[in-house]
Amino acid sequence: MNRPSINKSIGFIVFKSVFPMFLAGCWMIGCSQSPKDSQSTGNLSPKTVLPPSPTLLALGKTTFDRNCAPCHGLKGDSQGPAAYLLFPKPRNFVAAKFRLVSTWDYAPTDEDLFKTISRGMPGSAMPSWAHLTEETRWALVHYVKTFAKNPFEIGKDHQPQSPTDTPSGRVQVPPEPPYTPEAKAHAEQLFATNCAGCHGPTGRGDGQQQQEDSEGFPVRPRDLTVGVFKGSPEPQEVYKRVMAGLPGSPMPSHAHLYGNDAWDLVHFVRSFSSDEQRARMEMKRFQIVATRVQKLPEHPDDSLWRSTPAVQLHLMPLWWRDQRPETLAVQALHDGKEIAFQLIWSDATADHTAIRPQDFRDAVAIEFALSPEDPPFFGMGETVHGAQVNIWMWKSERQADMEPAFQELDKIYPNMGIDSYPNSRRSPLEQPTRHALTLESDPTFVTGWGAGNIVSDPTRKSAAEDL
Repeated sequence: MNRPSINKSIGFIVFKSVFPMFLAGCWMIGCSQSPKDSQSTGNLSPKTVLPPSPTLLALGKTTFDRNCAPCHGLKGDSQGPAAYLLFPKPRNFVAAKFRLVSTWDYAPTDEDLFKTISRGMPGSAMPSWAHLTEETRWALVHYVKTFAKNPFEIGKDHQPQSPTDTPSGRVQVPPEPPYTPEAKAHAEQLFATNCAGCHGPTGRGDGQQQQEDSEGFPVRPRDLTVGVFKGSPEPQEVYKRVMAGLPGSPMPSHAHLYGNDAWDLVHFVRSFSSDEQRARMEMKRFQIVATRVQKLPEHPDDSLWRSTPAVQLHLMPLWWRDQRPETLAVQALHDGKEIAFQLIWSDATADHTAIRPQDFRDAVAIEFALSPEDPPFFGMGETVHGAQVNIWMWKSERQADMEPAFQELDKIYPNMGIDSYPNSRRSPLEQPTRHALTLESDPTFVTGWGAGNIVSDPTRKSAAEDL
């Protein structure tokens, strides 16, 4: 790959590499483009109901082991190999404390599970699987249920008749009333009494911060102003969240508000974010089309990029945090032999060093499935034959190392002791210093380089890796 470039305040990354096939489009799980440009995904609600069967359970196991076990674990106990990287943590299917339920009994219906698998869970690393066939998603529903230590029990439908009544069965959403100024004033009081303690008086999630889920993992209240809803943000679905709560989390049921009180609160909660914000958070399929040009640009400021359409993606971090790049613009060009990508995002800081243990470099990567007709697990592929991926990764400190002002360890730690091994090709008075000290040293004494570690190679010509 040729060398990418970066701007300090906004990242401009250009990847250029030989690519034997024209890339008409690619798909990224966990991201979405603007609503008006997004492509349709599979249905989020089931068109038919498929009961469990041996064939369906076998399909569910195969699909789960490949696509779900890396996070949830082969035993469904949330101990997959990728789990330690994720916040919030993957769901433990053995404990069966499913967050998105539409019953008063803290248990999901099959349709609840189908919708969650199809839509994913914005605000977490759980992607949408709406591209899978409806049969495959039903297979996952029934297979996931086999992990539960105790069977799901949903009682007979009974809606609360008073604030002290104990409801059961499915939550029946009453008709939606108009949201009048009087209803808004009432909702503000309800929010202050029932919600502000955790979500904060302005809905920014800045209330009670010391919280844990049912398994002892730390959790934080949702910031309602950014438009992230674990379940669907549609009014009727938000109503069910308010009524049923989120089992296994500090979010309780508010059955005592059943009726218009809950509707007023739903309208007030949704008012913290806009329709556009909520739509951006929905995970959808998209297509990136590479435009053919006569010659690929060598610099991010090339005029060709200004006329190249960009796909706007919304990013979901694996480890949720408030301060994060929210959008990424992707552009692609090709000349029939090579393809170039430009990635642009806003960043308040330019982190171009990784010398200290506490440093976190700026970096970006693009992943390609080597078998696009049957893409492997999106988290860096799989070890089985034919399920590998190709990753192009740019690292900011590599870019900085290639600039004239080479990064020196002794600039970061000026009082450190320097191990210097004499160069037998020079006299004691002509020993190399600084970068030349590494380049002219015996690799035996530059251990990373001597071991063949590509990260330690001082002769590299690119700030990116082709993995």
